[in-house]
Amino acid sequence: MSIDGMCVLHKAGNVSYGLLESEEAVGSLTIEVGLSNTPGFNYFHNNFGMPYDFLMKTSVSSGHMLFVSVDTGNRLLGFARFEKVSDNLEKTHRGKKNVVLRSVHLLRSIEVHPSFRNMGVGRLLFAIAVECLRSNVITKPDNPDAARFFKERLMFDTICSTDTIVSPRYRDCLMLPYPKTRFLLRQLAGNYPRMVMPELIDSYESLKFRSNMGKSISEGDILAFGQYLGNSRHLLDAKLSEEMDLFLDTLCI
Repeated sequence: MSIDGMCVLHKAGNVSYGLLESEEAVGSLTIEVGLSNTPGFNYFHNNFGMPYDFLMKTSVSSGHMLFVSVDTGNRLLGFARFEKVSDNLEKTHRGKKNVVLRSVHLLRSIEVHPSFRNMGVGRLLFAIAVECLRSNVITKPDNPDAARFFKERLMFDTICSTDTIVSPRYRDCLMLPYPKTRFLLRQLAGNYPRMVMPELIDSYESLKFRSNMGKSISEGDILAFGQYLGNSRHLLDAKLSEEMDLFLDTLCI
């Protein structure tokens, strides 16, 4: 998988998650639109008659943040569009600037290919996106099912009428406040490690099984596990990180 103009932020198995930084990058995607006999993206096509490549190119040219998940064949599996609606509020104290209120991004839409729903693609894409944004995130679901998804799966909540983070025009939205957005990916990794870090977990479990069975383990497999561990260190909780370090030490003796 290689797309010019896409900044890859995370890989999980054969799926890459990243930020599209140019309109040309959209042209490199294979976007399957749902038809009567084949599954595909359909919300904007069915409701607004809008081609998906036009929607995504317009989003990028408008300055929106467009995050995507793609497979090794550059097939689009999901996307999420964010628009910044307010900047960081800073104040200067003793010559140093400090952030008083984090910026606010409006999640304009998130959609996952029907063939890849209920597999964690949407949740992982969202978690990666908001960790990158490091801001408050708001959204306005257009139906009760979407509202339940945002509240139950993504931890959004209603906005208090006295909240000063967002302007009154967005008070009917749901919000995921900073710093929850900063730690959402790590929390997701703790709850669903195989979904977020499949290579690391598969390598760890395979090596543990072979070790317990007294089978030989090659230096290459040990090095691969060490590399997976290093790349995923920031996502691991202290207990699992220590457990894997101790196991790696036993393999290196």
